[in-house]
Amino acid sequence: MTIKIELPELLLPAGSKDKALTAFRYGADAVYVGVPMFSLRTRENNVTDEDIVDVLNFARKNNKKVYVTLNGFPHEFAIEQIKKHLAFLEIIKPDGIIFADLGVLSLAREYAPNVPKHLSVQTSTVNIPAMQMWMEMGVERVILAREMAIREVAKIHKALPTLELEYFIHGAVCMAYSGRCLLSNFTGGRDANRGACNHTCRWNYRVFDEEGRIINVSDHEEQKVPVQIEEPKKCCGSGKCHDSEENKEDILKNAKSIRDFEKMNYWEEEERQGEIIPVEEDFHGTHIMSSKDMCMIEDMQKIAEAGVCSLKVEGRNKTAYYVATIARAYRKALDNYAAGIEVDENLWDEINATANRGFFPGFLNGKPRKGSVKFEANSSKAAKEFAGRVVGWKDGRLELIVKNKIVEGAELEVVMPNMDEDFIIIAKDMKFGEKSVDVVHGGNLNKVVTIDCPNEIEVGIFIRQEAHNPGIKKTPAELAADSYAA
Repeated sequence: MTIKIELPELLLPAGSKDKALTAFRYGADAVYVGVPMFSLRTRENNVTDEDIVDVLNFARKNNKKVYVTLNGFPHEFAIEQIKKHLAFLEIIKPDGIIFADLGVLSLAREYAPNVPKHLSVQTSTVNIPAMQMWMEMGVERVILAREMAIREVAKIHKALPTLELEYFIHGAVCMAYSGRCLLSNFTGGRDANRGACNHTCRWNYRVFDEEGRIINVSDHEEQKVPVQIEEPKKCCGSGKCHDSEENKEDILKNAKSIRDFEKMNYWEEEERQGEIIPVEEDFHGTHIMSSKDMCMIEDMQKIAEAGVCSLKVEGRNKTAYYVATIARAYRKALDNYAAGIEVDENLWDEINATANRGFFPGFLNGKPRKGSVKFEANSSKAAKEFAGRVVGWKDGRLELIVKNKIVEGAELEVVMPNMDEDFIIIAKDMKFGEKSVDVVHGGNLNKVVTIDCPNEIEVGIFIRQEAHNPGIKKTPAELAADSYAA
């Protein structure tokens, strides 16, 4: 007798209506969306109430689900608008409301009583007593903190079998505990807890010792340079602001008094020269800063068997191409697991076709080891390059909006929703209107290039090619070994 495996849903981010529909097309079971004012993504997010209605209507017709985010921490001025938004959600009835603030839950119970309540990862909920408390207040699903190991998840599911558990499987990892970070506020005045993080942890820094020598992290050589503080630009007059001359003297004084086994260094972001900030190093190490990306493409069975009901991908600020690529990779991994097919190492090729900082499996197996942090240059590279997107096909001519440079004769990969249906076309007889061209460049969304293509390709399909400036190319086995050695 064949035992049917109940698969977790595959949940993708949607920072726009197009990204939501792309996610569904490329294999997602559900998406999470939110209007900028109330969710933790204000950049690259142009979702409107009308978009949510359209996405929800599509989902209803295609057995998909839509969750709406209200996971920011609103100040008092936003409360009346939240009430109105919740009343709107009660009318359209999405499949869940994602919240982090206790006040928002209280309002949701009053203004949207018939919409399921999902607890955001921002609450850092990691134990059974806390989850029991949230359940008593009407929560049906908990989005688990990224810091939870899968063995903990299994224990929670066993203790609370009626509680839905959502687990992050892919994407960027914040250097702070579940995103509770003030670096963005400190360096740029942008509140990460209200959706405006400037990703300070991803910037490039120079590190100084207390005598003004630049410390070369890669080869540990020191370079003597003067540490000079510019005239204070932000000092309130007290002389105590972080970039004031008096503050620098205090920093250096403190550096002299620390214990023998400790060292005091200072970092300076390359675009903010003169703003010197202390970095303390002790026997545990220097606590900065940029994590590799999380990837659990090989772990579908382990996660599903722990009782997780929803596999979540991070990235509402990511591109539609990213959403499509990651969605179909995990769709394939889940379907392989359901069919009893062993892990396909070639899925690493697909994962590596998107920009990334290297991978590690998050906290899946417990506390990450040394390999989880990316110490080298933090540029995010991909092995494949998004070349363009299909906007039409007529009489053997493919119409493309070009994203990146395409040259005559280039091999172009057609990225189909089903990975097994991909095929290659050659960029030949390229034209802008009636004008033949040998090379086309991206960046102009109003320009359509046509190329010879005997096979009809549907509108919205992505076209990619080998990257012109890829990161370090590795085999699938090498990628897997790097990621899972952590």
